[in-house]
Amino acid sequence: MYDSGPMRRKRTGLVGVLMLLWVTPAGAAGGRILAGQQRASSGDLNRAVELNNQALELYKSGKVDAAIALYKQALLINPAFEEALSNLGMALDAKGRDDEAIGEFDAALKINPTDAVAESNRGLAFYHQKKYGEALAAYQKAIEIHPNLPQAHNGLGATLFAEGRTEEAIAEYRKAIELQPKYPDALNNLGAALNSQEKWEEAAGVFEQALVLTPKATDIRVNYAHALSGAGRDDEAVAAMREVVAERPEDPVEWSTLGDLQFKQGQMDDAVESYQKSLALDPKQPDVEFRAAAALLQAGKTPEAAEAYQRGLALDPANAHALYNLGTALLILKRPKEAEAQFRKAIAAQPDFPEAEVSLSSAQAANGDYRGAEATLRGVIAKHPEDYNAQFNLGNVLYNQSRWKEAAAAYRACIQLAPDQAHAHYNLGMSLLQMNDPKTASIEFSEAQRLDSSLKPPAR
Repeated sequence: MYDSGPMRRKRTGLVGVLMLLWVTPAGAAGGRILAGQQRASSGDLNRAVELNNQALELYKSGKVDAAIALYKQALLINPAFEEALSNLGMALDAKGRDDEAIGEFDAALKINPTDAVAESNRGLAFYHQKKYGEALAAYQKAIEIHPNLPQAHNGLGATLFAEGRTEEAIAEYRKAIELQPKYPDALNNLGAALNSQEKWEEAAGVFEQALVLTPKATDIRVNYAHALSGAGRDDEAVAAMREVVAERPEDPVEWSTLGDLQFKQGQMDDAVESYQKSLALDPKQPDVEFRAAAALLQAGKTPEAAEAYQRGLALDPANAHALYNLGTALLILKRPKEAEAQFRKAIAAQPDFPEAEVSLSSAQAANGDYRGAEATLRGVIAKHPEDYNAQFNLGNVLYNQSRWKEAAAAYRACIQLAPDQAHAHYNLGMSLLQMNDPKTASIEFSEAQRLDSSLKPPAR
């Protein structure tokens, strides 16, 4: 069965920290006056500062809309209040209003072009828009202004990572941590980058440092579980993920991640249960249906697997691998006509899909269409002469038509490409027996049994 296995989700923490700017009363806003602006009284400035600080408290408690309203009130009093402009940009970015956020950061930088924090926050807003070129420029400008600003190095690292420049990203994460050793977001991002390089043990150590600082951080704990799994510490990985779902039982993503780790460990029944819990919370997840179906198929629950593939395909009908796997399940269930239809759909969705074409030939043969199966396989071999499965299946199709000599040639071609294919040696032996060459057949049977002790020579 062709299946890529469960998809692993990579997580990163915050790519940068939007800095909260507290201000003290009595002129702390700097007394800057925009053109045409009347100077605000000391009392008005103090009121603007109070509104800014109240807004910060609201923001920290998750009341972002209320915070935005207070920042705007502060800016009505003092439009040149740089800190309020930057904080308003922060709040707008948190609401996904990135263009507005960038406008506020630009306004703050117009007042103070050397505000490295505002420049770094501007980089984060660009990052959220996937405008990585602009994000890089903003972070580099922030570092030029303030070389020791940890969040600018962290954000620059995340942007480099998004562009596939992993080594450069790691260098920036390490710089951020050097400047601020107790920086869980940078530690998490460093660990995620190491995960991507499959440096599992080093990544696990980095995540452990981050978890000392923020023991309940979900993203870090999930990334840690992936690192443990990659390092072969599967029991620890599953245990770590079970702790996450125990605390966040209403999160479908966490349940599917647990299922992925259980799948990798071979705990198919447990994986199915986790995937089903994820789907109960969010039924519109075709990828989770497909992973549940793969686990069911591995567990030998083929009818249930076929039903799961069908549910997923109702949501994602052009998924070539799911169509292929459904066809495989239907073949196992001895429903070759339906299987043939699914394999044809898989090939239509992904024309260069030799595995599906080889399986299509099996369905055609099961339906008695040996000539069609032969034509399919010869087409695969013409396009992919290295495909030993196609040669093996061609041998089977020819053998079933009593074309012993041609079948033997196909099995030999398979063995030349993959000498350790025990069944090809065995079937070549069977073809040779039909050709009245028992001596050579005996050699092939012996090699087949050497490779797979369950393959006994036929009784004579």
